[in-house]
Amino acid sequence: MRAMIRTTLLGGVLATSACFAYRPVATAPRPGARVRIVLASATDVTTIAPAGIRRSQPGVLEVSGTIQAAAADTVAVRLSELRTADGAVSGVAEQIGLLPTAQIARIEQRQFQAGKTALVGVGVATIALASFLVVIIVALTQGI
Repeated sequence: MRAMIRTTLLGGVLATSACFAYRPVATAPRPGARVRIVLASATDVTTIAPAGIRRSQPGVLEVSGTIQAAAADTVAVRLSELRTADGAVSGVAEQIGLLPTAQIARIEQRQFQAGKTALVGVGVATIALASFLVVIIVALTQGI
């Protein structure tokens, strides 16, 4: 019985991880959209801390976060991550990043994947059913 519960819980984790993926979008997403922005080249990005302190982060290649606002020349993103060629920049989560639109190569929006989620759900249900049947067969053959 514990194996079935573990399998079901594992399946639930797998099913929820398959629900979302980043997909390229043609137009700028609305404020509140979760995005990943790929820059055309290593770019200096201005970050604004909650206390209003501005810093320049050099060499940024990719930005992840939530769109706060967009203008003709700048996109403001509440940051979850900044990446450079050396990896993730620490200490920028929840800050606002100001990105020059001229440097944006691609914007990807986090979107729900209905087909993939359904496929994983069917797989999880199949594994749970198979586990349940194994437990029943073992119990019946041992006379429990």
